[in-house]
Amino acid sequence: MSENQESGRFNAPFFDGIISAYDNRFLNPAQPSDALVNAMDPLFRLLAPLKPCLKNDEAKVLWITVPRGSIEDWESFDDAKEYDEVKTYAEYEDLWKEYYPDEVKWYRLVLCENKEDRPSNRYRAVAIDNTAIVNADLSKGTHAETWFTEEPVVDLLPLLVEAARKSMDLLKEGTYNDFVSKNLPCQHRIGVLKRSDAWRVVPDARDTYWKNMDEETYRAFKSCLPTNAEDRIGRLHSFTANDFFRACYLGYKACGYNLTGMSPEQAYLRYADGRDEGLTGTGFGLNEGPGIDFDSPSAWDNWYNSSRGGGHPWEVIRGGNSTHVDLYVVNDSRELGYLLQLGKISEKEYEESAAKAGYYFELAVIYREWESIRFFVALRSAGLPVVLNDADEIATKFDGTGYIGIVPHRMIPAYCESLYPEKYGRVVDFMNLFDEDKDLLPYVEWLPEEKAELEE
Repeated sequence: MSENQESGRFNAPFFDGIISAYDNRFLNPAQPSDALVNAMDPLFRLLAPLKPCLKNDEAKVLWITVPRGSIEDWESFDDAKEYDEVKTYAEYEDLWKEYYPDEVKWYRLVLCENKEDRPSNRYRAVAIDNTAIVNADLSKGTHAETWFTEEPVVDLLPLLVEAARKSMDLLKEGTYNDFVSKNLPCQHRIGVLKRSDAWRVVPDARDTYWKNMDEETYRAFKSCLPTNAEDRIGRLHSFTANDFFRACYLGYKACGYNLTGMSPEQAYLRYADGRDEGLTGTGFGLNEGPGIDFDSPSAWDNWYNSSRGGGHPWEVIRGGNSTHVDLYVVNDSRELGYLLQLGKISEKEYEESAAKAGYYFELAVIYREWESIRFFVALRSAGLPVVLNDADEIATKFDGTGYIGIVPHRMIPAYCESLYPEKYGRVVDFMNLFDEDKDLLPYVEWLPEEKAELEE
């Protein structure tokens, strides 16, 4: 038995108690003390034979396991002290098992160290799951006082060595990757779940998803998909700001927005982002400008082809980074001009194509699919040339044929598309699995973990 085990420190509650001291805090690189450098050295030496990650040659990842310990270990930390209402030991024991249901707890250990051939800005970093516990600037200098307290990390690092040694021994024996594949808990895994399977397990989920979509609008949307491409729609050869505002108004109305007493221009001012780069004259700062004549095609063309007209004017429904609605106005001539400048097309090709060029709308929104469908159908029904980006992916959501991405608890279920191979199509919806989702587990297809390998 090791010294750490004898002292009652090699258990998950002790680990979690120290990790929580650094949770949700971003560590700026700091000069480490000699004590912290000395405590890190054994861990970095131990993992020296481990190959770096495929996507980052300065990072190494290793799964480690730590015993959950006893109920007395848990009792010594704040987790248990929150439950003053617990009356019996049995209730208290149930809570402990809720926190630590398995005999061991898994942690994702990440070490980062810049390459020896990159001597400037020498650093080392250590993270456990999603928590950075060390971000050390190893360049010469004076150890600075910061909010970062080293003592807990110095205490934890020998325990990490002990846990990592077990995993490294398995790796050297050739059994580590198989052990991880068979035993890594689902809350640490990446997987996919067909939406139709999710609806099979929870039938009400389909009704909830469809409650904001009527069959008639959806049929009209599906009928537009065969012509949902830039080369299958017409063009507007004359365009004004009021044409843009009226298109927005149609979409707002289809989405059920309150438009009482509003003109198309007023509706745009009410619901759009506001940073219109001088289009309406209501912007400020970098987005200010005198406004243009809303009925003049030449005024629109001048504004559109100036340095303005890119970005926020098209954010016609406000939202976050991925939850706003963009209605872009696109003109082929701009793209043709770029191609001409790059020498990709000849003057003659430019003139021939420019004669057919004009404006069309490009609707871009995937995380507000109910509004995107209504907006799209409204513009198509009005005879306007419009394409909807990601329309096929949106259709898979309503048809139940697409996939939901299952992401580890260390990840927020958003912006995780890059995790998934192309064979699943574009995965755009994500979720974490919890105990109440156990009926979904038989339907989840788990992606293999990146295999750990030793340097040759």
